[in-house]
Amino acid sequence: MNPVIEFFQKLLDTNDWPPRWYCGNWTDFHGWLYIFSDLAIWSAYMAIPLILIRFIILKQGIPLRSVFWLFGAFILLCGLTHLVDATMFWWPAYRFNAFIRFLTGIVSFATVLALIKYFDQALGLRTSGEYERELNYRQRAVQELSRSNEELQQFAYVASHDLQSPLRTIENYMSLLEQKHGHELSPDARKLLEVTSAASGRMRVLINDLLEFSRIGNTADFVPVDLNTLFEEIMDEQQEDIRDAGADIQVGRLPVLEAHRTDLKQLFLNLLSNSIKYRRTGVTPVVSVQAEDAGDNWQIRISDNGIGIDARYYDRIFQLFQRLHGRNEFPGTGIGLATCKKVVEIYGGRIWLESKVNEGSTFYVVLPKVIKTLKHYAQSDTLHSVN
Repeated sequence: MNPVIEFFQKLLDTNDWPPRWYCGNWTDFHGWLYIFSDLAIWSAYMAIPLILIRFIILKQGIPLRSVFWLFGAFILLCGLTHLVDATMFWWPAYRFNAFIRFLTGIVSFATVLALIKYFDQALGLRTSGEYERELNYRQRAVQELSRSNEELQQFAYVASHDLQSPLRTIENYMSLLEQKHGHELSPDARKLLEVTSAASGRMRVLINDLLEFSRIGNTADFVPVDLNTLFEEIMDEQQEDIRDAGADIQVGRLPVLEAHRTDLKQLFLNLLSNSIKYRRTGVTPVVSVQAEDAGDNWQIRISDNGIGIDARYYDRIFQLFQRLHGRNEFPGTGIGLATCKKVVEIYGGRIWLESKVNEGSTFYVVLPKVIKTLKHYAQSDTLHSVN
């Protein structure tokens, strides 16, 4: 133990050895060649870890970060040994030289062990060429999916038009039958006529809802949408329902989003109208709309004091044509919340709810502050590196 203590006590002592110039027969050329070579190696070894450190700082999410740090420390210590070696010609601190070499040895072995440990993981890392091929493939897939969506939208439009044409014919003939021969029909026949007319009306609404559902997310023409103005517009359109229900609508300060106005209008119109529609008998509906800054996203909360939803049906209500109540209780097609879910997911967000039966429901909508849909990626013709 005493030699170790003595070693560190005399770590920078130079009295036990002469400067290297006096050890052996050094010529000026030989000595300065040795010194300049050591200094050149040291300067290069200093530059490498500095470049590595800058790379680690700028390149976020780099894999095997610890190996980079170890390798940088190893190179730095290797360079330091050459610097100390050059100074030995004037400053013979051999103990300090030995200590630096000892540290270099420890870090060297630690680097080797880290390389062995992460060898398989490093072997699995893809090259830039492999990433580029995958990105090209994904971009082609996005473009193909976008084209497929456009074809689906065209098909939905044609199908809805072809369905509505015979439906209008049925409604017209039913109306004509009632006008010309209504007085001749029996009560049962008139009842059948009313049921058929109501069914035709529901079919027309369903076809229009399906057409609107198919159009969601099929445009990249985004504009700034002030949700405050949008909710004022929705409430103006729903003022008859609001007045009939005696609803109290409380809207807080809402953000401005760069998006497609019609998509957002469908989203919040469905949520607001549901809050009014599914109210408890004898209870004044109270609906609250609030927004919260959630970092890269906006979280918008729509709360009501309505009939509530059993937790067993939280997933089911977002599915197409899924209804929890009969048409006699609450009118609708079962497409509204499916439309909300489609809008939110196309915009890269999330929607969920919390609810208690006979107490009310709260729907949470999280949307990115910078929204990009499939259309935006499909329109990109080149690949860009991510900084």
